[in-house]
Amino acid sequence: LTLASIAVTPATSTVAVGVTLQFTATGTFSDGSTQNLTSSATWSSSVTAKSTINAATGLATGVAAGTTTITATSGSVSGNTTLTVP
Repeated sequence: LTLASIAVTPATSTVAVGVTLQFTATGTFSDGSTQNLTSSATWSSSVTAKSTINAATGLATGVAAGTTTITATSGSVSGNTTLTVP
C-alpha cells in the first residue's frame, strides 16, 4: 500500500495578519483509501514573510500582505494550496 497523493484543504484560503488558519492534509493511497495525515505530514510555507506555518500541526498564521504556497509532505509525496494575506 503506497501513498499516491495528498490533498490540502481548505483550498485557496485568505487569512488576515495575525490570524491563524488550520490546514488539513488528506492522503489517498494506491487502493483508493484515504487517511488524515495532518499531524504526520511536514508542513511548509513558500514565503514565510507572508505566512508562517507550524511544521508539525499545519496551523498557519498571517504575517504580511501577499500570497504563499502551503505544502504538506509525507515521504516523497506532497500536496499544496494557496494562502493569501490581504
